[in-house]
Amino acid sequence: MTDGRHRKHGSAESADRSRRAAHHRTSHLLAGKIRGRPSRAALPPPLWLRIEGIAVAAVGTLAVIGCAVAAVLAGLPSSKAVAAGVVAVLALTLYLLVTRAGRLIGGIVAGLGIALAMVVPQAATELTLAGRGERVQVVVTAVDVSGEDEDRYLCSVRYGDGTPVQRRLWRGCSASVSPGESIAMVYDPKGRIAPRGASPAPETWQLVVQGAGLAGLLAAFSYAAVVRSIRRRY
Repeated sequence: MTDGRHRKHGSAESADRSRRAAHHRTSHLLAGKIRGRPSRAALPPPLWLRIEGIAVAAVGTLAVIGCAVAAVLAGLPSSKAVAAGVVAVLALTLYLLVTRAGRLIGGIVAGLGIALAMVVPQAATELTLAGRGERVQVVVTAVDVSGEDEDRYLCSVRYGDGTPVQRRLWRGCSASVSPGESIAMVYDPKGRIAPRGASPAPETWQLVVQGAGLAGLLAAFSYAAVVRSIRRRY
Protein backbone atom coordinates (compact mmCIF):
# COMPACT_ATOMS: atom_id res chain seq x y z
CA MET A 1 0.00 0.00 0.00
CA THR A 2 2.77 2.37 0.91
CA ASP A 3 4.58 1.70 -2.37
CA GLY A 4 1.38 2.35 -4.30
CA ARG A 5 0.83 5.66 -2.56
CA HIS A 6 4.43 6.72 -3.24
CA ARG A 7 4.07 5.80 -6.93
CA LYS A 8 0.84 7.78 -7.24
CA HIS A 9 2.36 10.75 -5.45
CA GLY A 10 5.44 10.60 -7.67
CA SER A 11 3.27 10.43 -10.81
CA ALA A 12 1.27 13.47 -9.68
CA GLU A 13 4.44 15.45 -9.00
CA SER A 14 5.84 14.45 -12.38
CA ALA A 15 2.68 15.49 -14.19
CA ASP A 16 2.63 18.81 -12.33
CA ARG A 17 6.26 19.47 -13.27
CA SER A 18 5.46 18.67 -16.91
CA ARG A 19 2.54 21.10 -16.92
CA ARG A 20 4.69 23.86 -15.39
CA ALA A 21 7.48 23.22 -17.92
CA ALA A 22 5.01 23.30 -20.84
CA HIS A 23 3.46 26.54 -19.54
CA HIS A 24 6.93 28.07 -19.15
CA ARG A 25 7.90 27.08 -22.71
CA THR A 26 4.63 28.48 -24.10
CA SER A 27 5.07 31.77 -22.22
CA HIS A 28 8.65 32.03 -23.39
CA LEU A 29 7.69 31.45 -27.03
CA LEU A 30 4.86 34.01 -26.89
CA ALA A 31 7.16 36.58 -25.31
CA GLY A 32 9.73 35.96 -28.01
CA LYS A 33 7.13 36.43 -30.74
CA ILE A 34 5.86 39.63 -29.19
CA ARG A 35 9.40 40.99 -28.86
CA GLY A 36 10.26 39.98 -32.39
CA ARG A 37 7.07 41.32 -34.01
CA PRO A 38 7.51 44.90 -35.31
CA SER A 39 4.99 47.38 -33.94
CA ARG A 40 2.90 48.85 -36.75
CA ALA A 41 2.13 51.92 -34.68
CA ALA A 42 5.83 52.59 -34.15
CA LEU A 43 6.69 52.39 -37.85
CA PRO A 44 6.48 55.57 -39.93
CA PRO A 45 3.61 55.60 -42.45
CA PRO A 46 4.60 54.47 -45.95
CA LEU A 47 5.28 57.12 -48.57
CA TRP A 48 2.19 56.33 -50.62
CA LEU A 49 0.00 56.84 -47.55
CA ARG A 50 1.61 60.17 -46.73
CA ILE A 51 1.06 61.30 -50.32
CA GLU A 52 -2.57 60.22 -50.08
CA GLY A 53 -2.94 62.11 -46.80
CA ILE A 54 -1.50 65.31 -48.27
CA ALA A 55 -3.73 65.00 -51.35
CA VAL A 56 -6.88 64.39 -49.32
CA ALA A 57 -6.08 67.22 -46.90
CA ALA A 58 -5.36 69.69 -49.72
CA VAL A 59 -8.26 68.73 -51.97
CA GLY A 60 -10.75 68.51 -49.10
CA THR A 61 -9.80 71.87 -47.58
CA LEU A 62 -9.68 73.67 -50.94
CA ALA A 63 -13.03 72.14 -51.91
CA VAL A 64 -14.71 73.56 -48.80
CA ILE A 65 -13.22 77.00 -49.41
CA GLY A 66 -13.76 76.93 -53.17
CA CYS A 67 -17.42 75.89 -53.02
CA ALA A 68 -18.26 78.62 -50.50
CA VAL A 69 -16.33 81.33 -52.38
CA ALA A 70 -17.82 80.32 -55.73
CA ALA A 71 -21.31 80.54 -54.27
CA VAL A 72 -20.63 84.05 -52.93
CA LEU A 73 -19.17 85.28 -56.22
CA ALA A 74 -22.12 83.78 -58.09
CA GLY A 75 -24.43 86.00 -56.09
CA LEU A 76 -26.03 83.29 -53.97
CA PRO A 77 -27.24 84.16 -50.47
CA SER A 78 -24.95 83.53 -47.54
CA SER A 79 -27.02 80.54 -46.41
CA LYS A 80 -26.59 78.82 -49.77
CA ALA A 81 -22.87 79.60 -49.79
CA VAL A 82 -22.57 77.91 -46.41
CA ALA A 83 -24.58 74.95 -47.70
CA ALA A 84 -22.22 74.59 -50.67
CA GLY A 85 -19.26 74.40 -48.31
CA VAL A 86 -21.04 71.90 -46.06
CA VAL A 87 -21.62 69.61 -49.06
CA ALA A 88 -17.86 69.51 -49.61
CA VAL A 89 -17.37 68.80 -45.89
CA LEU A 90 -19.78 65.86 -46.03
CA ALA A 91 -17.96 64.43 -49.05
CA LEU A 92 -14.62 64.65 -47.23
CA THR A 93 -16.04 63.10 -44.07
CA LEU A 94 -17.66 60.28 -46.04
CA TYR A 95 -14.34 59.48 -47.71
CA LEU A 96 -12.60 59.28 -44.34
CA LEU A 97 -15.30 57.01 -42.93
CA VAL A 98 -15.12 54.72 -45.97
CA THR A 99 -11.37 54.38 -45.50
CA ARG A 100 -11.99 53.51 -41.83
CA ALA A 101 -10.22 56.51 -40.38
CA GLY A 102 -12.39 56.34 -37.26
CA ARG A 103 -15.59 58.03 -36.15
CA LEU A 104 -13.96 60.30 -33.59
CA ILE A 105 -11.45 61.91 -35.92
CA GLY A 106 -14.07 61.93 -38.67
CA GLY A 107 -16.35 63.90 -36.36
CA ILE A 108 -13.55 66.37 -35.62
CA VAL A 109 -12.95 66.86 -39.34
CA ALA A 110 -16.69 67.39 -39.91
CA GLY A 111 -16.89 69.96 -37.11
CA LEU A 112 -13.88 71.91 -38.34
CA GLY A 113 -15.15 71.77 -41.91
CA ILE A 114 -18.58 73.12 -41.01
CA ALA A 115 -17.02 75.93 -38.98
CA LEU A 116 -14.82 76.80 -41.96
CA ALA A 117 -17.81 76.67 -44.31
CA MET A 118 -19.56 79.23 -42.10
CA VAL A 119 -16.60 81.62 -41.93
CA VAL A 120 -15.53 81.56 -45.59
CA PRO A 121 -18.66 83.24 -47.05
CA GLN A 122 -18.35 86.09 -44.56
CA ALA A 123 -14.66 86.56 -45.32
CA ALA A 124 -15.22 86.30 -49.08
CA THR A 125 -18.00 88.89 -48.91
CA GLU A 126 -15.89 91.31 -46.87
CA LEU A 127 -12.87 90.91 -49.14
CA THR A 128 -14.96 91.38 -52.28
CA LEU A 129 -16.61 94.53 -50.96
CA ALA A 130 -13.26 95.82 -49.73
CA GLY A 131 -11.81 95.30 -53.20
CA ARG A 132 -14.55 96.56 -55.52
CA GLY A 133 -17.30 97.86 -53.26
CA GLU A 134 -18.43 101.46 -53.43
CA ARG A 135 -19.48 103.62 -50.52
CA VAL A 136 -22.61 105.74 -50.63
CA GLN A 137 -24.80 107.64 -48.18
CA VAL A 138 -28.37 106.38 -47.83
CA VAL A 139 -31.35 107.84 -45.99
CA VAL A 140 -32.99 105.91 -43.16
CA THR A 141 -36.74 105.44 -43.58
CA ALA A 142 -37.48 103.17 -40.59
CA VAL A 143 -35.72 101.60 -37.61
CA ASP A 144 -36.83 98.22 -36.22
CA VAL A 145 -35.57 95.80 -33.59
CA SER A 146 -34.27 92.53 -35.02
CA GLY A 147 -36.53 89.57 -34.38
CA GLU A 148 -33.51 87.33 -33.80
CA ASP A 149 -31.51 89.63 -31.52
CA GLU A 150 -33.14 92.29 -29.38
CA ASP A 151 -29.82 94.15 -29.10
CA ARG A 152 -29.55 94.54 -32.87
CA TYR A 153 -31.42 97.17 -34.87
CA LEU A 154 -32.29 97.06 -38.57
CA CYS A 155 -32.59 100.18 -40.70
CA SER A 156 -34.71 100.38 -43.83
CA VAL A 157 -32.97 102.80 -46.20
CA ARG A 158 -33.30 104.44 -49.61
CA TYR A 159 -30.94 106.07 -52.05
CA GLY A 160 -30.83 109.83 -52.43
CA ASP A 161 -33.12 109.65 -55.47
CA GLY A 162 -35.77 107.88 -53.42
CA THR A 163 -35.14 104.33 -54.70
CA PRO A 164 -35.55 101.93 -51.77
CA VAL A 165 -32.76 99.49 -50.91
CA GLN A 166 -34.19 95.98 -50.76
CA ARG A 167 -31.95 94.89 -47.89
CA ARG A 168 -32.22 96.29 -44.38
CA LEU A 169 -28.91 97.29 -42.79
CA TRP A 170 -27.72 96.53 -39.27
CA ARG A 171 -24.24 97.99 -39.44
CA GLY A 172 -24.40 101.66 -38.64
CA CYS A 173 -27.95 101.24 -37.38
CA SER A 174 -28.79 101.71 -33.70
CA ALA A 175 -31.48 102.95 -31.35
CA SER A 176 -30.04 106.47 -31.66
CA VAL A 177 -30.63 106.56 -35.43
CA SER A 178 -33.88 108.23 -36.50
CA PRO A 179 -35.76 108.18 -39.81
CA GLY A 180 -34.51 110.91 -42.09
CA GLU A 181 -30.87 110.58 -41.00
CA SER A 182 -28.22 109.28 -43.40
CA ILE A 183 -25.84 106.39 -42.83
CA ALA A 184 -23.03 104.94 -44.95
CA MET A 185 -23.60 101.82 -47.06
CA VAL A 186 -21.21 99.70 -49.15
CA TYR A 187 -22.57 98.00 -52.26
CA ASP A 188 -21.27 95.81 -55.06
CA PRO A 189 -21.41 97.59 -58.46
CA LYS A 190 -21.93 94.19 -60.13
CA GLY A 191 -24.90 93.50 -57.89
CA ARG A 192 -23.74 90.01 -56.91
CA ILE A 193 -23.30 90.76 -53.23
CA ALA A 194 -26.01 92.27 -51.11
CA PRO A 195 -25.28 95.78 -49.80
CA ARG A 196 -24.46 96.29 -46.16
CA GLY A 197 -23.87 99.12 -43.78
CA ALA A 198 -20.35 100.48 -43.63
CA SER A 199 -18.55 99.46 -40.47
CA PRO A 200 -16.09 101.85 -38.77
CA ALA A 201 -14.02 98.83 -37.74
CA PRO A 202 -14.37 96.11 -40.41
CA GLU A 203 -13.82 92.52 -39.32
CA THR A 204 -12.26 91.51 -42.64
CA TRP A 205 -8.82 90.50 -41.39
CA GLN A 206 -10.21 88.88 -38.27
CA LEU A 207 -12.36 86.67 -40.49
CA VAL A 208 -9.40 85.92 -42.77
CA VAL A 209 -7.21 84.92 -39.83
CA GLN A 210 -9.99 82.82 -38.34
CA GLY A 211 -10.61 81.11 -41.66
CA ALA A 212 -6.89 80.44 -42.18
CA GLY A 213 -6.65 78.87 -38.72
CA LEU A 214 -9.66 76.62 -39.35
CA ALA A 215 -8.33 75.65 -42.78
CA GLY A 216 -4.97 74.69 -41.26
CA LEU A 217 -6.62 72.58 -38.57
CA LEU A 218 -8.93 70.92 -41.09
CA ALA A 219 -5.99 70.00 -43.33
CA ALA A 220 -3.96 68.69 -40.37
CA PHE A 221 -6.74 66.48 -39.02
CA SER A 222 -7.62 65.24 -42.51
CA TYR A 223 -4.00 64.19 -43.04
CA ALA A 224 -3.88 62.51 -39.64
CA ALA A 225 -7.12 60.67 -40.38
CA VAL A 226 -5.79 59.24 -43.63
CA VAL A 227 -2.48 58.16 -42.05
CA ARG A 228 -4.32 56.62 -39.12
CA SER A 229 -6.61 54.64 -41.41
CA ILE A 230 -3.83 52.14 -42.28
CA ARG A 231 -4.29 50.49 -38.89
CA ARG A 232 -7.86 49.64 -39.79
CA ARG A 233 -7.34 48.74 -43.42
CA TYR A 234 -5.00 45.82 -42.82
